[in-house]
Amino acid sequence: MVDNYRTNKASTSYFMDLLKSVAVSLIVTFIILLAAALMICFTDFPEKYTMASAIAGTILGVFIGSSMAAQKNPDRKMVSAILAAFIYAVIAYIIGCILQAKVAVTANTALFTLIALITGVLAALFSNRQKSTRKYKTGSPGFVDRLKKKRPGSYSFGKNKSL
Repeated sequence: MVDNYRTNKASTSYFMDLLKSVAVSLIVTFIILLAAALMICFTDFPEKYTMASAIAGTILGVFIGSSMAAQKNPDRKMVSAILAAFIYAVIAYIIGCILQAKVAVTANTALFTLIALITGVLAALFSNRQKSTRKYKTGSPGFVDRLKKKRPGSYSFGKNKSL
């Protein structure tokens, strides 16, 4: 692996992986928001849950995208996940400004940016966790295992001691 820190060159594959992760997170968020909008439109689902569905879509989208970014770059997983979450927040803000036809920073903007960054940190912490290598006994510990055959035709409890 080329050490990009010492050569001062940015890896193009690193940025492409990061942008792919952000694209996946935006797609997941869009699908969740579309499903919530369809539920609100065509069912008796209360409209008061619009903000909750937007937050849920943001959290799930950022978590999936930041996890992908952290898994693709395990040596810089925290930076990758936070950077993916930040790029997601910036792109989502730009899309929101285009859809509203105005540039405005509100409390919701700060809330969604904060949620995205915190979710990115959590995704980095949960990704690439080491699986437990704990070995479990394959036999069944219990009464049957303690009943051992000493010699043909005789049984004893506990440890097998020779007479």
